[in-house]
Amino acid sequence: MENKLYDFAIIGQGIAGTLLVHFLLKEGKSVLVIDNDHHGSSSIIAAGIVNPITGKNFVKSWRINDFLPVAREVYDEISALLHIQAYSEINIVRALDNSETENNWLARTADPDVAEFMVQDPDVSEFENKVNKAFGYGEFKGTLQVHLADIIRAYKQVFISTNDYYAEIFEHHLLSTEPSSFIYKNHSFKEIIFCEGYKGQDNPFYQHVDFGPAKGEVLLVKIPGAGFRKMYKDKIFIVHLYDDMYWVGSGYEWDATDDLPTEQGRLKLTAQLDRILKIPYDIIDHKAAIRPTLHSRRPIIKLHPTIQGMYIFNGLGTKGASISPFVARQFAHYLVNKNPEDLIL
Repeated sequence: MENKLYDFAIIGQGIAGTLLVHFLLKEGKSVLVIDNDHHGSSSIIAAGIVNPITGKNFVKSWRINDFLPVAREVYDEISALLHIQAYSEINIVRALDNSETENNWLARTADPDVAEFMVQDPDVSEFENKVNKAFGYGEFKGTLQVHLADIIRAYKQVFISTNDYYAEIFEHHLLSTEPSSFIYKNHSFKEIIFCEGYKGQDNPFYQHVDFGPAKGEVLLVKIPGAGFRKMYKDKIFIVHLYDDMYWVGSGYEWDATDDLPTEQGRLKLTAQLDRILKIPYDIIDHKAAIRPTLHSRRPIIKLHPTIQGMYIFNGLGTKGASISPFVARQFAHYLVNKNPEDLIL
């Protein structure tokens, strides 16, 4: 029996690869997915926070006016398609630690360009007597908690059901190039897109890409009786997951050599939690991953300079939940129609 010739092979099924497959399938394309079963995936352990306003000066995130409407549209579409809740719309309470930060906040609430995402009178009642009082508070609205792991795992089951998913570590040296296709082991496909996250820095075909990966560590903690529903930001995030379970994170380590949790990382997070919380908590799990960031701090969708039909989709960094729907849709449009303008972000 002759092997199936796929239109595309996607290497890596984090949020970038998952959404790219989503759009290619919508275009009627056949897609092979190869992934190492999400080992080390930053998408799986990320909280999926989408906040249009960023930094101590409370400015809009890069191109958020383009990204946010598409993110809502795509996640709504996926919710209906996969029968899951792909995201929740949840406000973020931001602790303001001094008068300068508070003045910046107040000034920005008067700016109509950002005020649409800022609550004029923050409601922090659910945190009273449970967190140590900050100098002041701000509150963001229109913010999302995208359930990335749920999306990825639900789509994985779709790929498995159609026999288009292979859980294995991709061995780049086994990829061979034919005149109009690629062959990998017993798989054949016309084009290949590498969506490998931080592992992309080890891809021999893309050694020219300027990766600057950043490790992050998170705690999964149980805070009995906390009842927090809004996300809370005070140096670190505290994000409700379910029942009394919360996601706590995350720091940055720029010179990390592995994606393993460390004692130092745990101590940093518990020190922050101890500073914030007035009520007890229990650590249930400690995880780590490396974010796929580039030194440019911008995502990359790019054709290989010498190998026709080979591409990279990477560099979503800390903004994967907000950026990936827009970029994946645009990239899929290029892959189907080959309009070079679609490779320009």
